[in-house]
Amino acid sequence: MGTADRVRHIFSTKGLTLYRVSQRSAEIFGQSSPYFIPQRLYFDLATEGLIPSIHQFMALSRISNYRLCDWMAVFGFRLDDIPRLQLGISWRRTVLLDTSVYDEDEWTSWFTESLLESALPPIAPLGQLLKLGTPRRARELLALNKRRFLYAKIGREDVYAFPTLAPGSIARIDVRRIPDLLSVPGPTPNKNIFLVENGPTLNCGHMRIIDKNRIVLCSTDFPFTQVELTLGRGARILGLVDAEIRPMVFHPATEISAGAPISSKTPAIAADLGEGLRQLLRTSRIRVGLSFRESSALSRSIAGTLGDQMYFTAAGTLSDYEGHASPPRHIQKIISLCILYCIDFWTFLRAARLPLHTLGSDPMPDEMIGRVGAPKPQTFDEVSSTKKFGRESDRFLSTLVDQWEELPLFIKNALPTLTRLKDFSLSDIFWVGRNQDSNHPCLIGATFVAVNRRVKTPVPSTARTAWEQPLYILLKRDGSFLCGHCTLQQGVLIVHPHSDRPHSALRLRNGIDAEMIGQVTSIFRRLA
Repeated sequence: MGTADRVRHIFSTKGLTLYRVSQRSAEIFGQSSPYFIPQRLYFDLATEGLIPSIHQFMALSRISNYRLCDWMAVFGFRLDDIPRLQLGISWRRTVLLDTSVYDEDEWTSWFTESLLESALPPIAPLGQLLKLGTPRRARELLALNKRRFLYAKIGREDVYAFPTLAPGSIARIDVRRIPDLLSVPGPTPNKNIFLVENGPTLNCGHMRIIDKNRIVLCSTDFPFTQVELTLGRGARILGLVDAEIRPMVFHPATEISAGAPISSKTPAIAADLGEGLRQLLRTSRIRVGLSFRESSALSRSIAGTLGDQMYFTAAGTLSDYEGHASPPRHIQKIISLCILYCIDFWTFLRAARLPLHTLGSDPMPDEMIGRVGAPKPQTFDEVSSTKKFGRESDRFLSTLVDQWEELPLFIKNALPTLTRLKDFSLSDIFWVGRNQDSNHPCLIGATFVAVNRRVKTPVPSTARTAWEQPLYILLKRDGSFLCGHCTLQQGVLIVHPHSDRPHSALRLRNGIDAEMIGQVTSIFRRLA
């Protein structure tokens, strides 16, 4: 079905015709308004491949009462690409991520628990503990969340939290636990890691409390310059880092230590929506640390990923946007700006003074926008499992949700990028939540690790710190699993202990006492 026929069908579900839609848009907005829907819309869609402007999309949403994000999906624009591509960018500075789930009616894979004959093992492939169950709407899973968190991606220049947090890590920020942790000044840094806003920049690091208004941002492992900040004068504490998704590929220590020092004199630049779109774009670009030329180059990469050159934006055009109060005509440009400058779509529209309160609220049926993944007719056992969700039969799942308090659904489409596994299955994710013998600092507090099962031999390591050492999953002869750093010497796998632990190295004959399952590519762990 062509786009014009699809739009005609959508109108018919609301008892509308194009003539009536055009007439209503003229009555509400006026014929000379950018919101006006012309009566030749079908012809333009069929012959010229016309894509409505953001104003016309909003008019279609208001008149039909269908959601704006669904109307955009009809034309191939998936707003959930914004957080997905933000997560995949290697940022120079630490950035706050867009955590929105734009299509809450999207079908999302969910799981049921496998019956275990014994207690939950310390380490196991997730495929042994869970199996794919009935898909659920995203809004059903969002309803399981106990609370909301901020999420930040650690920039290459943000050195104060290294090695606890690595460049490229996704840090979860708890905004509620600040006062009780800052009540006692002292000469030593707090053991926790905080996200601190210092003017236009964000930094994660340890802090030393001087008094109620002054803090020192510092590192506990490296002799970086300490920076004194005054709270309320361009600096504020956004929250406590309590969890991390950590990539197990690191920059060399020399590059990490060369990060640009931050200044305690940086003027505050806040994204004030009262000053409109121009200020939002300028502030957001400065915060992520991109020049116009760098932003343009990055937009070319976005265009290649999404397969549409309209996402590319020239450096001069990006500069012009910071001088205009109205949004770009093309939807692709708006999505590019949101990705480049880490802005969520709704904030962008509010800054552009667009009337969000008039938008429609009805979700479109799945078939109208190509929403896939709907569940097949359930068997009796599957229906019973669905009814028991969250009860005794799903103790493992419900315990995980209770412990983590939030399902970060915004990352699900970026998991291949975050785990460096193009097509991963449950067998590529290992549960390590009961591993009491953590022989690597990155495994402390870990719940899951992603594993590249194509790596069957330890690679030579040039790591200068224990935190940078590669990790591997080994299957021992007794059927249990082991996770740690190892080397292969003359047919013997040598599992090296963490330098802070007194244990001796474990020697296992390769292929006899143990075999390598794969290399760990990322770690999901709690910090506080």
